Amino acid sequence: MKLILDAGGVLVYPAFGAWHIGPLMMETRAVETLATPEFVRAHDLCRHHLREDARIETEREELPFRRKYLETMNERMRWGFSDEELDMFARDVIENASRRMGLYSDLPDYLPKWQNRYGLGLLSDTSPSLKRVLEAGGIWRYFDAHVFSTDVGAMKPDPRMYAAIAEKLNAEPRDCLFVDDFAPNLFGAIGFGMRAVQMLRDEAADLWRAERWDGPVVRDFAELDRYAESLA
Repeated sequence: MKLILDAGGVLVYPAFGAWHIGPLMMETRAVETLATPEFVRAHDLCRHHLREDARIETEREELPFRRKYLETMNERMRWGFSDEELDMFARDVIENASRRMGLYSDLPDYLPKWQNRYGLGLLSDTSPSLKRVLEAGGIWRYFDAHVFSTDVGAMKPDPRMYAAIAEKLNAEPRDCLFVDDFAPNLFGAIGFGMRAVQMLRDEAADLWRAERWDGPVVRDFAELDRYAESLA
């Protein structure tokens, strides 16, 4: 069996409570707005500028999409940042990616074991700078294959995403267990022929239950380890 993990909500979490805000912005007036309903609404309207569904090979190519997202957020949130500040914040999001994302504490206990026992794949809707986070945290090396949405030009639950990671792992879909927090992505994996389990690491993640996932659920890597063993 191959074990395939999503990144957000499974491996990493937003250190500042917002995925696309870097540490420099946390020292500005914007910090008071990040937990507001207005910020959530603005993010939902602006996140398409990040283009995680486009082919983006390098952090240099990623930068203008980050800049456009922050520009439109600046307009909607009325932060009043200058063009020069937005340029700086966009670079900061990429260059300090390992500060804006945290790694869950149970990763070192299980990833090496799972790589040896099953083989590990990473499948994430994200941009190239995530690699910087996982390398800095020392866990990139535990994955035998990595597929980002920007590698494929599509996002889960597009079948091309699941096909790409299965091909890289040289695995049949029926021999793969996919782990994600977002129910539609799990249904996409099942539709492709994989098995799937939902990761809900904290109480806030229970919001994903609104997506009506009635399959298996785990809360941490210890529970995932037991579940994977039951299938192997």
